[in-house]
Formats: sequence, C-alpha cells, structure tokens
Amino acid sequence: MALKEVEKGPSEDRYWKPAEVGNYAEGYLYRFDKGDYGKQITLYKGYDEDEGEYILQTLPAHADLKRTYVNLEMDVFTRVEVVEIIPPKSKTGNPKFIYKVLQDDEDKMEFPTPIDER
Repeated sequence: MALKEVEKGPSEDRYWKPAEVGNYAEGYLYRFDKGDYGKQITLYKGYDEDEGEYILQTLPAHADLKRTYVNLEMDVFTRVEVVEIIPPKSKTGNPKFIYKVLQDDEDKMEFPTPIDER
C-alpha cells in the first residue's frame, strides 16, 4: 500500500482566521461588511438549498488586505492567500499578515435569490 499526501483546500469557516503562509480562502466577492475593526470582505461560497440561504465567509480586516479593497471587482471569483507573516515588533504586538489577492474577471456570478426574499 502506498500512502500519498492530501493537499489542503481553502478554509470553509464562517470567519476566516489564517494561521500560516499558504492559507487561503476563495469564493465570489459578495459584499463588504462593517466589522469591529473596519470594513471586511464577505465571500459567497455557495447556496444551501435546504436552508434557503447563502453560505458566506468573512475575511479579517487586516491592513494589508484592506489596501486592495479599492481595486476589487464585485461578484467575481476571488482568492485571498497569505504570502508572508511578519512577526510582531514587541511581545504584546500582533503579527502582520501580507496577502496576495487574485480575481478572475471572466468568472462573474449572479447570485440566486434566497427563499425568504422570493
């Protein structure tokens, strides 16, 4: 029997919290939400037919990621990947996350209408 390593896929958690370089989240850019630390990206991950609601994922409001907001196109497939983590300058500080953001402007989506809005 030969074992082979299985590659990790994107995070599916409701609130994405990256932990290491290479972590990524992907989906269709659905909207921007106001969070505790400012504007945040919300991705559309799919549609739950049983519940009649969108499956959404909210990304962190990290400074490097927020710098891309002005150039993002709504409703298109978006991939956000951690490319570097800079350690904090002090023991009480937080690491700084550096992101690569990719969009496929040819993969645009029209979102289904949730059941409660029909």
